[in-house]
Amino acid sequence: MVTMDDIARRVGVHRATVSNVLNGKYKAERSDAARRAAYIRRVAEEMGFRPSLAARATRTGRTGLIGMIRSVSKACAVIEPEFDSGLDEALHARGYSLLRDLIPDDATEAPRIVRQNAIDGLIINHAFGTPAPIRELLDRCGLPTVWVNRKRDADCVRPNDYGAAQVATRFLLDHGHDRVAFLDPGIHTSGPDIEEPESVVRDPHYSRGDRIDGYAATMADAGLKPDIVSLQRPTTLAESKAGWLLKTFVAFLRPLDRPTAVLCNADGRTMLHAASIVGLRVPQDLSVICFDTEASADERTAVDRVLVPYRPMGMAAVAMLCDAISQPGSTQSPIVIPFEFHRTGTVARPGHGPVNPLGVSSQSLA
Repeated sequence: MVTMDDIARRVGVHRATVSNVLNGKYKAERSDAARRAAYIRRVAEEMGFRPSLAARATRTGRTGLIGMIRSVSKACAVIEPEFDSGLDEALHARGYSLLRDLIPDDATEAPRIVRQNAIDGLIINHAFGTPAPIRELLDRCGLPTVWVNRKRDADCVRPNDYGAAQVATRFLLDHGHDRVAFLDPGIHTSGPDIEEPESVVRDPHYSRGDRIDGYAATMADAGLKPDIVSLQRPTTLAESKAGWLLKTFVAFLRPLDRPTAVLCNADGRTMLHAASIVGLRVPQDLSVICFDTEASADERTAVDRVLVPYRPMGMAAVAMLCDAISQPGSTQSPIVIPFEFHRTGTVARPGHGPVNPLGVSSQSLA
């Protein structure tokens, strides 16, 4: 392995000069000093020099690495390309790299990257269903930490689900709908073949309640009675694979006294499919808006939606953690990120056609 001493001998300077140049501490105020610094960097590159993280950690007390741990259950963590994109962009801008690790629900000790003191700070990607011993274990790890997609009093980054539900509901009301239903697919009930961990059933994600509360409050403010339809999910994987959600939506739409508009907690495109089966026109007969998680979904089937801000959440988590690293012992106030509102034409006044039949417009929700 090439060392700074090797470079110093090749160039004919003191090791301290090489160290200052490669660590950005060399003051090249004169032209000859600038040429020397450029020459040292070129020789280091030609010789294949790679800085030692261990040496830098010893010198600065920092490793230049941020860790992220997530639940072994995919249902309990954010696993989205847009989230990773936000993380990567923010880490690169700040000169950090990322180490990933898993933490099982039956863990009795901190993740390896924490035990080995390999990181400067920790992003916890365990959004819900976290057993109390695990939460206590992570709170005691002694590192600056940020929880993502989790509702806590401090040190967390999450979307504004309550506010997004308010905006989506108000959008329907402003289009003249006074019979607006909130359709909630709910969570898996326990069953012999369901792969969701028991903790998911016991401790549902905060967003479900926040979205229902935001919808209900907006309806009540308008003097209207909320219509919250909670669907019973299948108890077996065989049932869940048999198109149960589409069948349930079709059954919901068949009665003549159905609502004129629906806010879907998820699966808005399944609702569009169900409407076509029943013979309803969207938006003339039924207006549809939904919560959505996939940034590029408009390219397939567009639906009015409020989009979960995964990319901004990843960027905000890194920014918050870097602030915590630079201020040891500090507590960071929660960051609540607005959703993005996509209008595509699936909401209109009852009996009217779409205002924006083929286009897509978007705006950030404060």
